[in-house]
Amino acid sequence: MKKFSLLIVFFLCCLSVTANVYEHKTDFETIAKKIPTMESIHCKFKQEKTMQNIQNPIISSGNFEFKKGEGVYFYTTYPVKTAVNYTNKNYKQINNIVSAISDKKYSKLEKEFDFYYIGTPEKWILGLKPKGADAEFGTKEAHTAEYISDITIEGSDYINKISIVQTNGNKTTLWFSKKDL
Repeated sequence: MKKFSLLIVFFLCCLSVTANVYEHKTDFETIAKKIPTMESIHCKFKQEKTMQNIQNPIISSGNFEFKKGEGVYFYTTYPVKTAVNYTNKNYKQINNIVSAISDKKYSKLEKEFDFYYIGTPEKWILGLKPKGADAEFGTKEAHTAEYISDITIEGSDYINKISIVQTNGNKTTLWFSKKDL
């Protein structure tokens, strides 16, 4: 029972820190000074996807690789072996976000997102909310806001966690670790 109580306290603390990031709107120049420059990385990942119409989350895991200047690669080993790359050539949004953060080129994201930040260079949380959430549905300004509610990125010397909440309530959370998850 004691372990369960500690787990609940830990979960609530993490939840409040993540929710709190959206109370701290900031600009990309401030963020660029605080988040460290990131290099290429190879690590483990675990993904959990919750969907409105499915009771249990969908879980997958495997190896993740970010090659600076090239792109993002997911090599899923559980439950099914697959390889997916989000390279610059494929122009996928997840690659653009990770690349912009690693290169400290937030101006690329400034057109589509408002920025929120809390933390220090050792442990930080970056929140991205699509611009145009209040724009008329179907307009260019509301394009990203039609699908994404918010993106929360947590990190230290590399990105540890990414949570993407869609406007339909579906949520994808990715954890990254240099150790086995």
